Amino acid sequence: MDKFEHAGAALASFAMRRPVTITMLFFSLLVMGLGASRYLPLEKFPGIDFPELFIQVPYQDATPAEIEKMITRPVEEALATMSGIKRLRSVSNENSAEINIRFDWDANIKAKSIEAREKIDAIRHLLPNDVERVMVYKFNLSDMPVFQLRLSSDRDISNSFDLLERNLKMPIERIKGVSRVELYGVQKKQISIRLDPDRVAALHVDVAALTRTLRAANFSMTAGQFFDLDQKITVNPSGEYKSKEDIADLIVMHNVRLSDIAKVIYEKPKAVEGRHLDRTHAIGLNIFRESGANLVDVSEAVMAEIENAKNSSSFNGINVFVMQDEATSVTQSLQDLINSGLVGGLLSIIVLYLFLRNLATTLVVVLSVPFAICITLACMYFMGYTLNILSLMGLMLAVGMLVDNAVVVTESIFQEREKSDDIVEATKKGVSLVSLAVIAGTATTVIVFLPNIVGVKAELTVFLEHVAVSICISLLASLLIAQTLIPLLTTKLKIKPKSAQQKPSKLKAIYEQVLRWTLAHQKATAAIAVGILLSTGIPMTLLQSDDDSNNNQDRIWLNYDIQGNYSLGEVEKSVAKMEAYLYANKEKFHIKQVYSYYTAGFAVSGITLEDDLPVKVADLKNEIKQALPLFVRARPSFQWDQGSDGGVRLTLFGQSSENLLRLANQIVPVLDSIEGLTDVKTAVDGQDFELQLTVDREKAFRFGLSSTDVATIVSTALRGSNLRTFRGETDGEVSIRLMYDESLQTSVEKLRKLTIFRDENQNVTLDMVASMKVEPRLSQIQRTSRQTSLSIGGNLEADITVDEARERIELIMQNIELPAGYAWSLEGSFQRQDEDEAIMLTNMLLAIIMIYIVMAALFESLLLPTAVLTSLIFSFTGVFWAFLITGNAMTVMGMIGMLILMGIVVNNGIVLVDRINYLANRGMSVPDAIIEGCLTRVRPILMTVLTTVLGLLPLAVGDVNIGGDGPPYAPMAIAIIGGLLFSTITSLFLVPLAYLLLLKLRRATVEMISESKMMVSKLIKAA
Repeated sequence: MDKFEHAGAALASFAMRRPVTITMLFFSLLVMGLGASRYLPLEKFPGIDFPELFIQVPYQDATPAEIEKMITRPVEEALATMSGIKRLRSVSNENSAEINIRFDWDANIKAKSIEAREKIDAIRHLLPNDVERVMVYKFNLSDMPVFQLRLSSDRDISNSFDLLERNLKMPIERIKGVSRVELYGVQKKQISIRLDPDRVAALHVDVAALTRTLRAANFSMTAGQFFDLDQKITVNPSGEYKSKEDIADLIVMHNVRLSDIAKVIYEKPKAVEGRHLDRTHAIGLNIFRESGANLVDVSEAVMAEIENAKNSSSFNGINVFVMQDEATSVTQSLQDLINSGLVGGLLSIIVLYLFLRNLATTLVVVLSVPFAICITLACMYFMGYTLNILSLMGLMLAVGMLVDNAVVVTESIFQEREKSDDIVEATKKGVSLVSLAVIAGTATTVIVFLPNIVGVKAELTVFLEHVAVSICISLLASLLIAQTLIPLLTTKLKIKPKSAQQKPSKLKAIYEQVLRWTLAHQKATAAIAVGILLSTGIPMTLLQSDDDSNNNQDRIWLNYDIQGNYSLGEVEKSVAKMEAYLYANKEKFHIKQVYSYYTAGFAVSGITLEDDLPVKVADLKNEIKQALPLFVRARPSFQWDQGSDGGVRLTLFGQSSENLLRLANQIVPVLDSIEGLTDVKTAVDGQDFELQLTVDREKAFRFGLSSTDVATIVSTALRGSNLRTFRGETDGEVSIRLMYDESLQTSVEKLRKLTIFRDENQNVTLDMVASMKVEPRLSQIQRTSRQTSLSIGGNLEADITVDEARERIELIMQNIELPAGYAWSLEGSFQRQDEDEAIMLTNMLLAIIMIYIVMAALFESLLLPTAVLTSLIFSFTGVFWAFLITGNAMTVMGMIGMLILMGIVVNNGIVLVDRINYLANRGMSVPDAIIEGCLTRVRPILMTVLTTVLGLLPLAVGDVNIGGDGPPYAPMAIAIIGGLLFSTITSLFLVPLAYLLLLKLRRATVEMISESKMMVSKLIKAA
């Protein structure tokens, strides 16, 4: 008895000697698992820190070229010295600079964020003086809002900030598990100091000095302490404004109060964005949860608070629309998985009963499933993992495999009990005979996930880690159960002695006949095997690789592509026109609701579709586009598919943004003509216009002015200047903003006549020291790897794969000659697919190597694992043929299925080879050992295969998606089922043949070496 047989027998012996101990142990694990299922945090995706930093530098009302020169480039140069940067991108627009840095997955993102802040602080003096702050963000999946609400009403609620904050925002913030609540689309009123330019000029007011005076007048400080009658008293000089009238009465010059030159009023800040819901003004509310809080519990509490607010009289006429509820998609996905698991588990039980023909035995075998799952949940809880759609997917995949070890052990025990009346000894021997097989089978299944857990980190492997952990723990738990609890319970079962007159089954008789023919006609069988392998080339050439896109969307997004930087009001007119068209065809287009968001020069509408659409989303998009009304200022198209960069992208690189835009305008029509590509457009929405102000330094000098003085006054007139906040008794913190009359922002002529300075003789107006002209400019400037870039993107239609799109785009781009210094590359789905496929191929290769190493170590042989790998090779043939027959493209989910399959299929070969090897070592001839070993193991093999296949069948034929709205599970299930079935059929004949041929090869090699040694000895003696 080798060490594995001894270990298996020892565990079984201990379980039978201490039944109460084992029973209490597993009962405790069961209770812990049930408790963990209640306390495990439930979320959609695990809280994973993405190796990305987002740096945002707000700088309002500037030009993209100005921001790129003064902010983006200096920040890029500082950050580019950081180590481990995988990708550096930036966008400069009229309001901010945004830099995105992507690191390797093994980078310490917290340390990187601190380093980034230090490097930006070091070059802070190079940035404009009026840059108020630089924000550095990290991204974690748990930072996503769990709720997105939209509020709409027929009455005007744009001034309802206090109502919404008091009755909705603050009560939700107090809910346990809610971290913060964002309220936007409605703004708190501010105090505006509106300067009258004529009075300012007439009274010779220096605006820069006025700004300093206003800031200095609103203060609060501590001036120290003094002691009186042995008591310490703090001195606190306070000059804070107490009311709006205090501000208006402030003396700003000799005999001049602020009210003499300005109006001090409460007003709502000018809207810079708008939202519509059901064609009425809407307000947004985002709700975030605390890390580790149960998603479903938080969701239920938030919904209860929303219902309370809706029932309040102050909310009469206000509609609340839940735009996104993560808990709903999670619970739906979990319910789909659980339903599929229950159906699969029921089918597996039926199959086991048909094989075992004994209800008690079937229940003992099936008992390993709930116990293994509960042990897994308890381990996940103590290891700090959460219950999410990925870990649940691992449990779902493991359901069909959890009974494998129990089936093999039970079958072996019953076979030994039929030969012996000593139940204990027969049980121990039955366990010991298959201990090596079940340990090797479990180890090879677990080992395939090792590269995903400890290997090179990438986005795909980081997510797969959570799938792998749940599968590995559950399989190891099932191994422990099979070695202890199952032997204990089988001793309590009675089995009927096998009748001597009982005839072998017809299926086993046919199998024996074909197996004997296979061993007798080795060359013919080998030729058939080679033919089967060569047939793999047929589906491989016909199959296309594809990205895991999801067409089962419940909301589609329509971009307006506004042709110019039109005002908010003008953009709203286009939105209203589109919404009127969509609602006029609401039933025809199966629309449930339309939500729109718009700013100056940009607009997008989210169309929520009805449940259970009778048509495909792609066909519905085409139907909407066919009858779209004509827009003068917009070119509507559907938004690029979401993902890592979204849709398919072609990126142009060069030195000049203007030249890149010109090239892109030539390339877009060409790409749009490619069959299968839709919504082709550039990422930059055309050109905007700017009013360029050029100060004449000589003229300004004559009046004692500098260019900075002129620019500061113009900035105050147009952008305004923030002052210290005012703290009211009822309103809390209120912003104070100094600005000129609003008419200056709407009239170029009034801006020309803006008084900059007044000397003793005349008013010096802006047009006396500066010239103005309107020039076109880009709405934003993109840079990739510190090089100017421009993206062209599009969507793929349902009947085209990513590989086909790549071929067509590359064929066209090869015929387009770009100027010197300009280049192009493919990104988006192309890049994501290439990276994922490269990682999966590498991990599969590593898995094969590790499977061989594990089997060689367990069998203590280099020859036997080679025979087992025969089943692995033919499983790939089954996978490709399964994809071709079912009409599926090879996706990353399919490759994940192949990875899992590799750990499963070798189990059949291990069980066969282990039994054959055992019989051969006991003195039986090799052909007889092969026949006997295969006949005794074909039943447990068929049982384990059918339970695994039927456990996955609901996923293969259903429409269950990851997270409810992600890629489908079907390709993964089809890969496992197709490969496992085909591999089982072939391995039952080819693994024994490979075993026999390898033994012949070893014998021939030994004879050849012996003959060589004899010849060498003779030559030496003759010499």
